[in-house]
This record gives sequence, C-alpha cells and structure tokens, in this order.
Amino acid sequence: MVDFIYTTRSTLKTRMLMLIITVVALLIIGTFVYHAVEDWSYMDAFYFSSISLSTRGYGELHPTTAFSKIFTVFYLFIGVAFILYTMSSFIGYFVQQHEPKLHKKVNLIKDYFAPPKKDKWVVIDHSKKNQAEEEFSPKRKIKWE
Repeated sequence: MVDFIYTTRSTLKTRMLMLIITVVALLIIGTFVYHAVEDWSYMDAFYFSSISLSTRGYGELHPTTAFSKIFTVFYLFIGVAFILYTMSSFIGYFVQQHEPKLHKKVNLIKDYFAPPKKDKWVVIDHSKKNQAEEEFSPKRKIKWE
C-alpha cells in the first residue's frame, strides 16, 4: 500500500485520498486502543486521539497506564508526522491547482507598483548637458552683496 502512494502512475487525487484514509485510520486506531486500555468511553477516547494528533492537548485526559503512555509516545510521533505530511500535501495540491491564477494576480500587483521597463539601457547624452543648463538657468543674474 505504501508503494502505491508513491508511484508515478498514481494521481495526485489518489494520493490525497490515501492520506485522508491514513489519518482517519490513525484516529480510529487511537480511539479503540484508548477505549480498551484506559477504559474511556468512545467519545473520550476519540477526543483524546484528535486533540493529541492536533498537538493541542488540553490536559483533562491523560494516559495512566504504562502501556498507554508508551503507545501515546509512538502514536504521537507517527500521527503528527502523518498529519503534517497530509497538510503539506494539501497545500502543495492547492498551490499547484491555483498557480496560474496566483501568478497572474501577483504579476498584476507587481506591474501596478513597478511597471515594466521598455528599454533595458539608459543612455545619457553629455553633448546636451550645456543646453539643459542654459534652459534651466535664471534669465537674469542676481548679485549678492
């Protein structure tokens, strides 16, 4: 199943579906293990599993047996890694699907604030320097005493 996710023939939508199924499976596994080991209700076990995987953790529920503490450590290492990978894949999918629109909008904003230059080189003609000084110099000279 892991090889199926990473093959080049699998589509991006199939990979997203497999990642969602993996996250849901992690929540279900955590719910059943905490229900069996800690003797919590299914709702409390699911609540603890979901707040643990979201790295929030309010602290009102916590594992009490040695087995559930060890399970929680590995459950969080694996679960948080899968959640982060799934979120990064969704962001990558979103950017890939909307990249042409985003690129167009960014170019519009960039062109508004910094219009494109028509010429790459600016040529300064020094022969017209004296002419420009004569045009902008005052017509009558002011004598300072």
